[in-house]
Amino acid sequence: MTKAKNHSSNATASPLPAIRGDSRLDAPFKVSLYLRVSTDRQAKEGDSLDEQESELRKFCDYRGFHIHKTFIESGKSGGNTNRPEYQKLLADIEAKKINAVVVKKLDRLSRSLLDFEQLMTRLQANEVEFISLRENFDTTTAMGKAMLRVALVFAQLEREQTAERIKDVFAYRAEQGLYNGGVRPFGYDSISSELVPHKQERKVIEFIFKLFLELKSTTLVAHECTLMGFKRRSGILWDKREIHKTLKRPVYKGYVQWNNTVFKDIHQPLVTEKVFEQVQELFRQKDFQSPRNEVKGLLKGLLICGHCGSALSPNYTKKKNGRLYYYYRCSSTFNQHAKGIICTRPYLSLEPTHELVLDSLLSYADESRLAQVKQAIAGHNAAIEKEIMAMQIEKERCLSKLDLIKQKRDQYLDSLVTGGFSKDERKKINDRIDDFNLEEKQLEAASYRQEFDIQEREEEKYSAEVFKRMMVSFKVNIEGFSRKELENWVKTHLEKVVIQENNSVVIYFKALKGLFVG
Repeated sequence: MTKAKNHSSNATASPLPAIRGDSRLDAPFKVSLYLRVSTDRQAKEGDSLDEQESELRKFCDYRGFHIHKTFIESGKSGGNTNRPEYQKLLADIEAKKINAVVVKKLDRLSRSLLDFEQLMTRLQANEVEFISLRENFDTTTAMGKAMLRVALVFAQLEREQTAERIKDVFAYRAEQGLYNGGVRPFGYDSISSELVPHKQERKVIEFIFKLFLELKSTTLVAHECTLMGFKRRSGILWDKREIHKTLKRPVYKGYVQWNNTVFKDIHQPLVTEKVFEQVQELFRQKDFQSPRNEVKGLLKGLLICGHCGSALSPNYTKKKNGRLYYYYRCSSTFNQHAKGIICTRPYLSLEPTHELVLDSLLSYADESRLAQVKQAIAGHNAAIEKEIMAMQIEKERCLSKLDLIKQKRDQYLDSLVTGGFSKDERKKINDRIDDFNLEEKQLEAASYRQEFDIQEREEEKYSAEVFKRMMVSFKVNIEGFSRKELENWVKTHLEKVVIQENNSVVIYFKALKGLFVG
C-alpha cells in the first residue's frame, strides 16, 4: 500500500508533459488496440491475447487515452494483410474515427516491411499516430517520428536489395548458360524455362542465315522471305530491319546475352559459330557503298517499292546538258541475284516523291484519317489487354500460393517458440521452414518476372491522343522547318514508307510500331 501511495504521489508531483492526445486536453485522444496471435493453440489458450490486451490497457490508462475499439486477430499470420480485423482497423483509419493505433509489438501488426510502409503512408495521410510498446515506437513524440523515418528508410533499402538480389540471380543464371525468360526468340520454344528449337521457325532462321551469305543483302533476303511466304510470329512479313536484328543475335549460335554481356548457353544453336561469324564479318566489310548512295534524299532508308518490296535508294544521273537529275532507284536493279524480279517502277523522281509523301503525312492530321487510326489502335490495345488479363490471373495465382506458403512458414516458426519439441522434432520443423523459404524465393522471383512481362506488354499499347498531337503539331510547324529539321522529323517518327503502283502511299509510324492504320 505504501508503494502504491508513493507512486501516486510522484505522479502528482511530476505531471506528464502535455502531448497531443493527453486526457487533460479538451478532446479525448481516441485509440484502437490491435492484438494478434498466429497459431490456433495460442488463440485457444488465450494467454498471449490476455497478456497483450492487459499491457495495452495499462498503457492507455497511464497515458489517458480513450480506447475506441479493440481488434483481436486469432490464428492469423502477420505475413500478409488479408486479415478481417486488420481490414476493419484500416476502415476506421480511413474514416478518421481514431487518433492512434496501439500495438504491443510491431510484428503483431505486420511482418512485412513493405506492408508496414504502406500502413504508415495511410496513417500519415489520415493524421493517425502509431504506437508500439516493445520497440518504443511512438509517433506522438518527436523521437517516434524520427524512428518512423528510419523504419521507412530500411523499408526502401529492403525493396532495393530485393531488386538487386533478383538482378544477381538473373546474372548468375546467364553466367551458367540458363535462359532468363521474356519474349522468346523466333526459332525457339520455351519449355520449363529452357529454349528448345521450334520445328517450323528454326527452318526460317536457317534459311535467313544461309541466304544472307549468298546475297549479302538484308533487303534481298527480306524479299525472298516474302516470296516464300515466311512471316514473323506476329504474322507480319519480314523486313530488312528485322532480318538485320535476327542476323546479329548471338542466341542463334548458342549464346545468351544479359546486360550487354554474352555467355555460352546450354540451349541448342540453330547455326554454327562459323556461319554466325561469317555473317558478322560481312556486316563489318559492308563499307563498299557506291558514291551515288551519298545523295541526300529526304526518305533515304525509309522508302519501299510497293511492286517488288525492295528498298528505293536516292541516286542521280548527269544529263547531256550537264544538269543533274535526282531520283529514287529500286534496289532490285542493283544485284544480279535479283534477275527474277521485274520491277515496273524502278525509278521515281526525287522531289515529286517527297511532295507525295508529305501530302500523305499531312492528311493524318485530318479528323477522318485520325478516326481510322483511333479505331486501329483500339483493336490493337484490346488484344494486348486480353493478354495482360491472362497474365494478371497467373500472377494472382502465384501471389495467392506465396501468401499460403508464408502463412505455413509463420505457423511453423510460432510453433518452435511455443512448443516443447525434441531435438529431432525441431530439426524436422527447421528443415520444413527451409523448404518454405526456398519455395517463397522461387514464387517471388516468378511474380517479379510476371510483373516484368505485364509491364512489357503495357508498353506495347499505343495512344491515339499522342499520335494526334504529333500529327497536328507537324501540320502546324512544317512551314517553319528547315530541310535538316524536316529530315530529322521524318527519320525520328517514320518506320517505313511504301509507294504503291497507283501512287498511293502507305506510311508506317514508329509510334505505332508497324501497326497498319490505312
